Amino acid sequence: MNYTPSAIRADDPHQDVLPGLEHIDMRYADDDPGATWIADLIAAVRRQGIKLVLWLLICFAASLAYTLRATPEYVASAQIVLEPRARLPAGADAAAAVAPILDSAQAESQLQIIRSVRNLSYVFDTLNLDADPAFAPGEPGLISRIVAMAGLLRPSSETPPTREELASQAREIAFQNFSDRVQVRRLGQSYVIEVSFRGLKPEATARITNSIAAAYIRDQVLVHAISEQRGTEFLQGRITLVQAEKKAADEAVATGVITDFQFPDSDARIVGAALRPLAAAYPQTKLNLLFGIVFGFVTGVAFIAIRNNFDKTVRSPAQIRRVLGVDCLVAVPRLRSGRLKDTTALDQPGSDFAQSMRLLRTVLFAARVKNHQVAIGVVSCREGEGCSALSANLAGLLAASNSRVVLVDASLQKPDLTRRFAPDSAVGLDQFILSTSTDARLPEVKITDSLSFVPAVAAGRAADPNAFLGTQAMRTALTQYNGPRDLVLDLPPLEASSDAQAIGSMLSGVVLVAALNRTKLNQLSEGVRALRSANSRVLGVVLNDPLPRRGRRSSRSAASGSSYSSPMPPSAQS
Repeated sequence: MNYTPSAIRADDPHQDVLPGLEHIDMRYADDDPGATWIADLIAAVRRQGIKLVLWLLICFAASLAYTLRATPEYVASAQIVLEPRARLPAGADAAAAVAPILDSAQAESQLQIIRSVRNLSYVFDTLNLDADPAFAPGEPGLISRIVAMAGLLRPSSETPPTREELASQAREIAFQNFSDRVQVRRLGQSYVIEVSFRGLKPEATARITNSIAAAYIRDQVLVHAISEQRGTEFLQGRITLVQAEKKAADEAVATGVITDFQFPDSDARIVGAALRPLAAAYPQTKLNLLFGIVFGFVTGVAFIAIRNNFDKTVRSPAQIRRVLGVDCLVAVPRLRSGRLKDTTALDQPGSDFAQSMRLLRTVLFAARVKNHQVAIGVVSCREGEGCSALSANLAGLLAASNSRVVLVDASLQKPDLTRRFAPDSAVGLDQFILSTSTDARLPEVKITDSLSFVPAVAAGRAADPNAFLGTQAMRTALTQYNGPRDLVLDLPPLEASSDAQAIGSMLSGVVLVAALNRTKLNQLSEGVRALRSANSRVLGVVLNDPLPRRGRRSSRSAASGSSYSSPMPPSAQS
């Protein structure tokens, strides 16, 4: 019976021979195209796992280096309690005195008094901190240097600052550096104020902290002294006491040592003097290292997410269905051991590769009905995506199931299958295409009883560049081919030749091969569009996972199978 592939075209009444192939591969039937963003991100993180770990180590090392190189800083704290005292005019009954009430607003006001410029300036001048190198202006940074250079490039009419102006600026910078290290806060809802200072030396840090607290007590004493001096009755004894309190406060500011001297004219007293810090408070080693790890992980995942969002490389079957609207027939895994051969599916029947190839065979050929054979073209977008090896294994599996199969090497310009299956062939497909004879038949080489092979070119010859698969001779050969035999055609890549588009309309369907993590989605989309524009029936995509690239030449041979051993027996080769 004559073989008529046109009878099983998509627009033919017998189109039920190849039914719809959506979600044939049940291993991916649960993929939800609308909820795969997180899954894609997780897959991307797994793919970039080594780079993410390296980035985490870099961030951890950077934080550790900063911690080890940073100048240690110490923090000392002193506590001041606010105690408003009752004051009576001369001759008043002390028993009737009632202590004034201190509200939260007044407590917050005392915080501002402690860190006021007047209070801190008194400490700064008394201790001569403007000469302390810890507060001196530092060397200008990179940005400051760039700004300064930009200022030199443009003309300026301003006169340079004098020595006195430079000294004043240096003092202002030193005072600003000093005040930035002072921290004053209220402990909860209590009337206890904590004064903290961050310094480079533990002894100096405690001393400056106590001086700031003593300066506040001194300020309180002076305020009440002025108030009493303005009263109608002024006692000489009160003047002497106030002067003693002021002198004690001045000594505390100058020495940084808080004594047990009582200050009855102050509404506050120091309840906890600052002690010498025993350990550096900055840098915080654990916090810095934790920050480095968290920063590395967050930025690494964010970078992977952004890159994955703009990445147009084929990553999963669900991505093909979601983006292109084309079904992924099967995902062919990479061999875990050994090298891929043209008979791998037969030699290693228990491998994942053989299982995937059997699934592809079932999807493409098990649906045919009696007397209606199938002609399937296998094509890829680019060279080196494993198209030839998949075609050979697919044909070998069909032949092993007692189906009569013809494997056609239609890749005229790069006939890899011909070099392996028929290196000594006397005639090739290109000569058949260019033949004008009406009774010419496809040149076949018998591989096994159920498998035949059609070489692309004759031995020692290159294909005629004018050979074109879309000729009438090829159409006639496909429509009048004798015998109920299935055809598997290894077509040239779409980027290298238009033969796949020319012959696609003559076939039952075309399978597009894409390399996992290598083929671009836009290339795959353009390939589907090109085939459909030529009235080819695109059955779906086979996602192939070829060997990793170790170099352009070796990767192409590994993916396309150019270095694989031939399954053809010696008798067939001769």
